[in-house]
Amino acid sequence: MAGHRNSSTACVFGLRGVRIALDDETPAAIDVRLTMCSDSATLRERARAFLAKQGTADPERGVRQIELGRERASARVEDIQGGVRIRVVPVANSNIDSIRDEIEARIAQISSDARCD
Repeated sequence: MAGHRNSSTACVFGLRGVRIALDDETPAAIDVRLTMCSDSATLRERARAFLAKQGTADPERGVRQIELGRERASARVEDIQGGVRIRVVPVANSNIDSIRDEIEARIAQISSDARCD
């Protein structure tokens, strides 16, 4: 389902109380916004470290080439007020629905997991 959706708070990158919002109203990109009141600096640092471990670097564009739902995309972390936005852009011929389904499955998993590691 495309559009703007908010999740309750969850544990993300080992930090409790992170609010997750998914915005994919346009086919050009899927934005996953992660915000928190208590420690946005650490959230930004951990989001960048996480993405740095994914896929391969594309230094000319400042993004990582990743795979989600068996589809290729590029991703980058951008600072926003109180946290970060992870912008995921499907590459040519990638199925945005598969990418969205994978992102939503990962959000559902972390939102329902009682652990925080």
